[in-house]
This record gives sequence, C-alpha cells and structure tokens, in this order.
Amino acid sequence: MNGPDLPALPDCWDPGQPAASMERLTALLPHAERGGDPDYLLSLGALRVRGLLLRHDMAEAATLLDEVEAALTPQTPMARLAILLERARFDCLRNEASGTLLAEQSWKQALRLRRDDLAIDAACLLANGPDEAVRQRWLPQAVTLAERSASEGARRWLPIVWNQLAWLRFEQQKFDEALGLQQQCAAWHQQHNAPTKAALAQWNQGRILREQGKIEEAWSAQLTLKTEMEEAGLPADGYLFEELGELALLRQDPEIGAEEFFARAWFLLSRDEWLKTQAPERIERLKRLAKL
Repeated sequence: MNGPDLPALPDCWDPGQPAASMERLTALLPHAERGGDPDYLLSLGALRVRGLLLRHDMAEAATLLDEVEAALTPQTPMARLAILLERARFDCLRNEASGTLLAEQSWKQALRLRRDDLAIDAACLLANGPDEAVRQRWLPQAVTLAERSASEGARRWLPIVWNQLAWLRFEQQKFDEALGLQQQCAAWHQQHNAPTKAALAQWNQGRILREQGKIEEAWSAQLTLKTEMEEAGLPADGYLFEELGELALLRQDPEIGAEEFFARAWFLLSRDEWLKTQAPERIERLKRLAKL
C-alpha cells in the first residue's frame, strides 16, 4: 500500500499537461523515497521516464529506464507494467520494431491489472503512425475504454482520444462523426477550465465544416471563436487567421478581403520555428496571399 500521504500515481499524471505532470513527479520523488514502497517508487520512476521521452530527452530517459528495470522484483508488479510501457515508447521513438510488440504486451497486461490509464496510453502509442488500418484498430478501443472507465486517470485521456479519433474520421471523410467528437472535446475543456484547448477544439470544428463545404457555417464559427478569444484575453492565433483567410477566399465577398487575415497569419506564423523548418512553403504562401 502507498503511504498515507502519497497520492495515487494515476492522479499525478495528466496526459494533456505533461510538463506540469513532470513537475509534480519531481516534487513527489523525495517523499516516495522515504515512503518505503518500492513498487510505488519504481512506478514513479517509470512516469518520469515518460516525461523525459515526451520532451525528447532520450539520453536521460535511457539511463533512468535502465535503472528502474534493474530494480524490478516480483514485489513490484505495477512498476513492471509501467516500465514495460515506457520501454515500448522508447523503442517506438527510435523506430524499432520491438516497440510495437512491447506496446501490445503493455495493453494486455494493463487490462489484466485493471490499469485503464496505462492501457489507453498503450493503445494511443500503437495508433501513433500513418497506417490507417492500425489507427482504426486501436483508437476506437482507446475511446471506448476511456468513456467506460471509472478511473479518473483514464478519463483524463478523453479529449486526447476523442481528438485523435476525430482526425481519423476526418481522413475517412466521416465528417459528422468527426464534428461530434470535436464538440465533445470542446465541452470537456470548457468544463475543466482549459480555454486555450477549448478554442483549439472549436477551431477544429470550423475546419471540419469547411471541408464539408459549409462555408458560411465555418465562417461564422471562426469569427465567433476570434471574438471569444479576444474577450477571454487569449493570445492571437496565427492558425485562426490563416483559416479565416482561406474562408474569405472561398466566400469571395468584395467587402471582406482575405489579404488582411493572411497578413496577420503570416506575421504570427512566420515566427514559428517548427513551421519555418518543416513547412517554409506554407509561410511563403501566406506572404504571397497577403500581398506583402
């Protein structure tokens, strides 16, 4: 059993806030070291490996991963499961075939030990790739488990798996289902006081409407989102202005040109280091459409 003052580890990890979760785990570490429960301490170590991997600190993650694995005993079953999943994640990040096998083992063991949160994590890891058939196999299972689980740690995965399944349905041109899933995401984030993430889910809804050819609905949705973000004091978003520009082009309203929206989008997104490296042509297109 955990010490009376040690929180349940599934409650310490929020998949939607990995950086904040890592800070909680680091603060908890000295208390766990004094707690006298090796399963708890090693399970916490496994979660710290997860945090390191998610910020791509591969060297430190590898060292801690090896340390936790070496300390496992028959009396640490939960830690054994947790570190198996992180070994799978580590191997997947290095594009090793063993990652898939270990993730599938993690899924099965997590279900057997009734760790719904880890089972969902394993399913998402397995679905993290371009193969549509693989995603179709694993994402619906992750959604079903998250929706049915009584575990708070598992239910924190809901907006993540809804969003992932929504974009799979988008690719499959099942737009109504995709839209419904994004609406669920937005509602969840609003209920949990996460306005930035709620805004992203609302943007996603507008993007789906545009793909459906519902241009006026999409235009209204994105303008409403722009107003709500301004009223909430949220920072201006380049992707929102880019989408408004795309919609303005499609609407061909002589009184509302697209150039201003594309100019705002270019100003904001041209600062994005990832876009500058990975999609420079997208930034150039924004500049061209803004007529700068």
